[in-house]
Amino acid sequence: MAAPNGRGPLWHRVAVWTGVLFVVLGPASLAAESLGFVPNPWLIRVITVPGGLLAAAVCLHVARQPGLNAAARRFWHWSAAAIALVGVGGGINLVDNILYTPNNPAEPSTGAIAAYGIGVLTQLTALLRLPARNRLTAHERKQFVVDGAIMLICFGLFAWRLSFSRTEEWSRIGGGPAALTVVLLAFLAVLAIAKLVMFGVTAVDRRALHTLAGTICAGALIGAVSPLTAGAAVVASTVCITLVGVGFMLAAMFQYAGVGQPPLEQRPWAGTRTAKVAGWLPYLAVAATDGLLIFVVAGHSVGELIVAASAVGLTVIVVYRQVTALRDNSALLRRVDLTVRELRDAQDRLAHQATHDDLTGLANRRLFTERVAATAAGGEPASVALIDLDDFKTINDRLGHHIGDRLLLDVAGRLRSCVRPGDTVSRLGGDEFALLLPGLASEHGVAVLDRITEALGQPVIVDGHALLVRCSAGLAELTADLDPTEVIRRADLAMYAAKEAGKSRYATYDDELDVRINRDAALGAELRTSLTEGHFRLLFQPVVRLVDRVIVGAEALVRWEHPERGTIRPDHFIPVAERTGLIVPLGEWILREACDEAVRWLAEDVTETWTMSVNISARQLREPGFAGTVARVLDETGLPPRHLMIEVTETAVFDSELASAALREISALGVRIALDDFGTGNSSLGLLRTIPVDVLKVDKSFIDHITDSNTESTIAIAMLHLANGLDLGVVAEGVESAAQAARLRKIGYQLSQGYHFARPLPAADVRAMLHTGPNTRRIA
Repeated sequence: MAAPNGRGPLWHRVAVWTGVLFVVLGPASLAAESLGFVPNPWLIRVITVPGGLLAAAVCLHVARQPGLNAAARRFWHWSAAAIALVGVGGGINLVDNILYTPNNPAEPSTGAIAAYGIGVLTQLTALLRLPARNRLTAHERKQFVVDGAIMLICFGLFAWRLSFSRTEEWSRIGGGPAALTVVLLAFLAVLAIAKLVMFGVTAVDRRALHTLAGTICAGALIGAVSPLTAGAAVVASTVCITLVGVGFMLAAMFQYAGVGQPPLEQRPWAGTRTAKVAGWLPYLAVAATDGLLIFVVAGHSVGELIVAASAVGLTVIVVYRQVTALRDNSALLRRVDLTVRELRDAQDRLAHQATHDDLTGLANRRLFTERVAATAAGGEPASVALIDLDDFKTINDRLGHHIGDRLLLDVAGRLRSCVRPGDTVSRLGGDEFALLLPGLASEHGVAVLDRITEALGQPVIVDGHALLVRCSAGLAELTADLDPTEVIRRADLAMYAAKEAGKSRYATYDDELDVRINRDAALGAELRTSLTEGHFRLLFQPVVRLVDRVIVGAEALVRWEHPERGTIRPDHFIPVAERTGLIVPLGEWILREACDEAVRWLAEDVTETWTMSVNISARQLREPGFAGTVARVLDETGLPPRHLMIEVTETAVFDSELASAALREISALGVRIALDDFGTGNSSLGLLRTIPVDVLKVDKSFIDHITDSNTESTIAIAMLHLANGLDLGVVAEGVESAAQAARLRKIGYQLSQGYHFARPLPAADVRAMLHTGPNTRRIA
């Protein structure tokens, strides 16, 4: 048995060898006394004093070991006092025998019996004060009391029949007080076993308690049979005390070896092998009592023997019936337990399914909202983030839902890797995710979004497809006074603000977002009303040929004639129409009106290449079926597709497969495509390869200083050469002076538009220009 430090100290080795010595001396003294080698039996009591005191010293030493919990320390202090009292009792008995009862050494003195009794009670208190590991139900406690009573009655019956009824023998070894001490010892043995079996103990080493229980049981047994040993009663009591002392030393050393080690597993009462064995104890007690009954009446009359045998037989039948019922009940309980476990597992699965996303296993909206509410109620700072994958629908439509699902699984894993264990990652639905970041204010939540943006920036390989995932995110701070729905709404507002700013970025909520939303809501309502009541009109800005200033087309521009505010410029209401979705019906109205007007102008004998240009927003391009809308309008108005030119910005089609697909469908109709404001957005030469562009419209910012800046001239020339090399048309926008027009014509530009030629005009004014005839259809 190793010490905690791995090396047995001197006291440890001395205790072990002393214990071995006492174990040998006890049986040896019994044999010597029986063979007549001991002239005075009371001399054998000499070994009880050092045995008890040495065991007490060992218990005290263990109680002082560092790393021992308070309950164990208290237990070993009380145990030391108990075994010391037993040793003291042996010493008192020895002195009394020498001085007062040399002729009757078997009779213990009153002082000795008192010491033994107090020692037993002390150890009983030590056991009772040990904290229990398993708490029993009221039913189990009643069952324990009943079973304990059965065992005590059985023990008492046998003890009375075999020992206590022999009053003459007991009178020679102390009479009633001695018998009471043995009864207490027996009760202590039962309690020790019950403490271990029924409740379990973690404060004291389990091996130590097993040793103590066995020692106490052996002591009670020897004490009970001591009257039967006739002249060897002194030796029997000596063996009892010596055995108890050695048992205490051994238990203390087990405790010493276990200091600092993890506790041995404690088995609970229900469903264990120990519990099953304990369940059979009452039946064993009944069987033993029946056996004792047969033994007692064996020498009596035949009639009494028949009655006793019948009682025993009836008891056996009843016990058999009970055992059979117990087995049936046990089988039924096992089936019920299995069913309950299956139901509990099913309930757990249903609860998990009700609060988690089936695909990713993340928390769903319900669980996320509950956790947001719980965090807010706790009063700690927290942040809530909403994350939306940009253009995820395009991946789903182009590659299939199975690819989209695997992409979502990968994204879910990356999100988990970017947050702490206590954070919540949720999938709210579709390609929208949410984060709950307890303990982080919004300024610290930004760092999490930075990590997420970086993590999602790495391509995802799915079935050979390298998919680049980008996301837009919104962040809002959670406070105790906010409803979970409100903080999620704020994060949602911030997320859409990030999308409007160009996607692939994040934004943080502030009060200005709510102000803008309210303003947009009010303006959106007015937009809807004006669209219904016809408060919009179109103006047209001519596109001219620089070489002869002939009008070769026009760009349709919408104006809002508000009944109360007057004319409202497009840059004031178009963003609101985009955010509210009203750009879709408004855009269709613009397209239809422009095509109607173009059909009327074609009757004026315009040039074959004459075109009507209509601006299309990113929101319209992402609208399902937009190409079909264009085809329907052309069919209903009768405008040949070659006379319509759709103008889109670089930002509207950059990194949007859905927009690119819509443009390809429109181009297939025969409609021309112009890339508006070229050079100012997400300019990428790759766009000119992936979308069907026919015309580049050079932004006004490159024209403003073309006459006084070599840099601007160089850029304008480079764009012209690029367009010529790709066989694309070029239109210079925003020409406001004759010098600019002359410079553009000199470097090779053919088409232009701007205030220098004409401001946006009503349709009637443009029509008047066209009425002047084919040779004079020009701007002076």
